[in-house]
Amino acid sequence: MPLYAVIDVETTHGDPRQGSIIEVGVLCHDGMRDTHAWSSLVRPSTPIPGFIRRLTGIGPSDVADAPRFSEVVAGLQRSTKDHIVVAHNVRYDMTALEHEFARTGLVFHRETLCTEQLSRELVPHLSHYNLGSLCRYFGIPFHGRHRALNDARATLALHQRLMGEFGEERLLARTRLWPWQARA
Repeated sequence: MPLYAVIDVETTHGDPRQGSIIEVGVLCHDGMRDTHAWSSLVRPSTPIPGFIRRLTGIGPSDVADAPRFSEVVAGLQRSTKDHIVVAHNVRYDMTALEHEFARTGLVFHRETLCTEQLSRELVPHLSHYNLGSLCRYFGIPFHGRHRALNDARATLALHQRLMGEFGEERLLARTRLWPWQARA
């Protein structure tokens, strides 16, 4: 049975290549139960703009004493080793992580699944595919939006719902190695 690491990051910019991570959350799951939850605020290398403070509730005083990304990278690597990384809009989260890992001189290659893309393919009649809209559609409780671990919990619930309705094998057929490249 595959292991999953559901990830969410909050950043200082809408473009993951332009900003810095300010929070990371990981919820590990073995297909039947949560096995590990981990989150950390991260002191960014760029200021937190007002719109991000309003969106996330994370401000400069919250991250003033937080570790730098280079100090949390080992925990993130341990939490996700041998796991399929699941995220809602995985391109955003993995791009942000890729840039932070590059700043530390490391790489972050993982198999990935995107709940947004899966939902677009498997439930094509919806007009919106953001996490909140999908949680409403599937009746999944979603509290504390735009905080990394809360978003990861909602993404895990969505992933489990999609697996229940469409089958794990069908979802696993859509895993991709990040950075995305053609498979041999």
